[in-house]
Amino acid sequence: MASSEDEGSVEEKENSRKKPIGPVATAWLTFYNIAMTAGWLVLAIAMCRFYMVTGTHKGLYKTIQKTLKFFQTFALLELVHCALGIVRTSVLVTGVQVSSRIFMVWFIANSIKQIQNEESVLLFLVVWTVTEITRYSYYTFNLLNHLPYFIKWASVSPAILPHASSKKKSSVRRSLC
Repeated sequence: MASSEDEGSVEEKENSRKKPIGPVATAWLTFYNIAMTAGWLVLAIAMCRFYMVTGTHKGLYKTIQKTLKFFQTFALLELVHCALGIVRTSVLVTGVQVSSRIFMVWFIANSIKQIQNEESVLLFLVVWTVTEITRYSYYTFNLLNHLPYFIKWASVSPAILPHASSKKKSSVRRSLC
């Protein structure tokens, strides 16, 4: 016989374990996640438009680099969110993720012009864009207590994320050679 604690959906259990955050923090996180979703959507549209006009990925990085740098650097606020405790994520884990992306943008792709037209850069840009639109949409809808099934599925689907790490490694490896 199952206890009353064992009954209920996984989602109900997750929601009951969440420590509520205040209305100001909720409003800020909602704004932040909407802004980040919009920024990554702008990047996705710019990448598609560039490819449709030119028919190639060569020159793409140069076209989108300012927007990319802004939104990747703006993600440093996620460390502040962790440090203040308004999100339940480790500062260390978030720091590694954010710093690795800033490293890729500022210290690899930005400083080594020769790799900006490499396919590996295109691939990590596409993977990041899909991942970030999905991730920030998930956070936004979750904060608004309205999480569409597709967003929930996409946020955990291995079909969305499998190549991100290997493409970063490939770009770093090429920049060092």
